[in-house]
Parts: sequence; C-alpha cells; structure tokens
Amino acid sequence: MRELRSLRGITEQELAKAVGCARSTVSTWETRNQPPNPGNLTSLANFFGVTPADLLEGPQDACTLRDLRVRNGYTQKQIAAVLGVVVSTYCDVETGRQGLPERWVPILKSAYGASEQTVRKSVPYRRSCK
Repeated sequence: MRELRSLRGITEQELAKAVGCARSTVSTWETRNQPPNPGNLTSLANFFGVTPADLLEGPQDACTLRDLRVRNGYTQKQIAAVLGVVVSTYCDVETGRQGLPERWVPILKSAYGASEQTVRKSVPYRRSCK
C-alpha cells in the first residue's frame, strides 16, 4: 500500500482523509504490515482502483478462509448472509470448529473468485474434542 500511495504522491494524512480514518491508522497498516479491516480495505481498493487482494501481501494460493474473506473486502456478517446462515455458524467453519458444508463450496468459490481447491484448502482442520 505504501508503494501505491508514494507513486501517486499522496501523504498518509491525505489517504486517511479519503478513507475516513486516522493518519496513525494508515501508518500502522504500512509499518506493521497489519491489514485494514474489511470496510477500510474496500475503501482503499476503490480509492486506488485495485482489488482488495491487490493491497494485501502474501501468496494468494496459501491462505485461510479468513484471508479469502478479508482479501475480498467482506465481513463475516456479509458472507454469512450470502450463505444464508447466522454469523456464528460461518465463524465456526472459518475457525475450524465445524467442517465445511458441501453446499457452501460453490457459493464461496463465486464470492471469493477462487478455485474449488483453494476454498477447500482454506478451511482449518476440524478440531476434535479429546
């Protein structure tokens, strides 16, 4: 993100104003490599004319379900609505407390613009109670 901002000659303060956050927040994203929340990520992507995934570093094929969601600028609530489930149900799958329902795979594939294999591999292994 710093590179995009610098290339366009925009200060941290100007970017913060455009996105609607504090300058220190922009600094945190850039210096600590902390990703913006989904709302800010979407605003940043719109501001720069790129996709949310373009603003995040790291390999696109090695990621978690949470990474896919955040890279695409969605909140858990938004994805739960797309899936037709309550947020806690989606959260249980995203964190590995429940397995991935088969009917979700094509929906998540479409929502995240990812392959079926990527969606399946992004779900944490289901934890067992012992």
